[in-house]
Amino acid sequence: METVLPSHYRVAGEPSDCLNGRHVGGDVIMKLLVMSDSHRSVSHMRTAAELTAPDAIIHLGDHFTDAQELHKLYPGAAYYAVSGNCDPHSGGKTEMLLILEGVRVFISHGHKYGVKSGLASFEGAARDNGAALALYGHTHQAALRQVPGLWLMNPGQMQRNAGHAAASYGVVNITDGAFECGIEYLGMH
Repeated sequence: METVLPSHYRVAGEPSDCLNGRHVGGDVIMKLLVMSDSHRSVSHMRTAAELTAPDAIIHLGDHFTDAQELHKLYPGAAYYAVSGNCDPHSGGKTEMLLILEGVRVFISHGHKYGVKSGLASFEGAARDNGAALALYGHTHQAALRQVPGLWLMNPGQMQRNAGHAAASYGVVNITDGAFECGIEYLGMH
């Protein structure tokens, strides 16, 4: 695998001063926008990018081409994307370990780890890579969970249509090698 050099839910736009469960007064060094399962909902991705003004965009698969399209719209942001089960011919990697401002972040769509049936395999892979934060998608359900020494986040889905939950995405703020992570929902102001 290639190595490439959070504890609350909130609605987009609400202020937050929680960093891994403790108050931190430092300035945010890097803001990450985390999305998954966009399935051609690029307009929702664009809205999330406008709301967050990220330094980096992470797309966790399904559809890899959506991430490429968003990157063209925001070329100033760093860009990291992995392929999902709906991206068999994308040529993208299925997982990566990112080291962002001192934080080790393991990313995968999650389908190869069976995340719909449980997180044990995915959590093990993240631990094997020494990650402090592990990001996955595939389930279309937003989730944020802390286990000893590791945060697990699924930003949910960017789709928003009949039969699906509200479009959601993750935001990770990195400050001095520590991070806060939260899930935000579009249209719930």
